[in-house]
Amino acid sequence: MERDDNIDAVKMRFEAEKMKLREEREKTKEFWENGIPKLNNPEDVPTLPRVDEKQWREFYVPKLIEAGAIPKNDLIHNQIYIGEHRNTTIARWNQETNKFEHMRYKFGWREDECNHFEDDDGFALFVPIRLGTQEEWDERIK
Repeated sequence: MERDDNIDAVKMRFEAEKMKLREEREKTKEFWENGIPKLNNPEDVPTLPRVDEKQWREFYVPKLIEAGAIPKNDLIHNQIYIGEHRNTTIARWNQETNKFEHMRYKFGWREDECNHFEDDDGFALFVPIRLGTQEEWDERIK
């Protein structure tokens, strides 16, 4: 009997967590539906929600572009961009690999890569908001 009570308690906690996540997602969508503010700085980029691919492409990607994020088809090969990513605020677009390259500090500086926000692969995405300069790139790794 005690084991059944424990299982029921776990199920109840699980259902409560699911409801909490659902409510948080609805609040997030409300924020996005009202129009996210203009993206002037990397910290202006809102937390990107985890949603299904169709919803991401049809709803969230256009909202980011409306707010000032640079669409993938406007990117220039080897151009440096300022934006938002979990590990950096500056990255260089590589048309050949279809990814951004950036310097990351993990046991020393090393090169890493990430996807543009239109190419969600389940990992952190880069949201470019303006062109960057070589000086800004060099400053990042000082």
